[in-house]
Amino acid sequence: MPPLSQSVHDEMTRRLRQARASTLRAVRARTDAAEGEAPAIGPLSHALQGDDQVAAEMISHDEEHFAGHEAALLHAIDVALGKLEAGGAGICESCGCEIPEARLLATPTVRMCIGCQEQTEKALRTGRGPSM
Repeated sequence: MPPLSQSVHDEMTRRLRQARASTLRAVRARTDAAEGEAPAIGPLSHALQGDDQVAAEMISHDEEHFAGHEAALLHAIDVALGKLEAGGAGICESCGCEIPEARLLATPTVRMCIGCQEQTEKALRTGRGPSM
């Protein structure tokens, strides 16, 4: 199995680092707060006196959901960067076959070949592919 070409390796590294920095900025915007203020992700941080309590709870729930998604994305990015550094990028975690470079460029966090991804989605009854 040939290793990734240098151009694909470099492009994946660039995209992953850029996505990581962008995601970290989003996480920090959600969790940082000025002194005396609650972070956006805090429970009921969107509730002001006289506000609709249900709407404030829904916004807080959405913030928690987004933070969970961002945490999962950071993990996927870190795994992909680790594989690039270790020389294991482009190998399907399920069957060990080569993942085409075009697929890796389209979704740098991908961990399986198309066939294995489809089998996994079918078994889990999800229609989702990898994020990013």
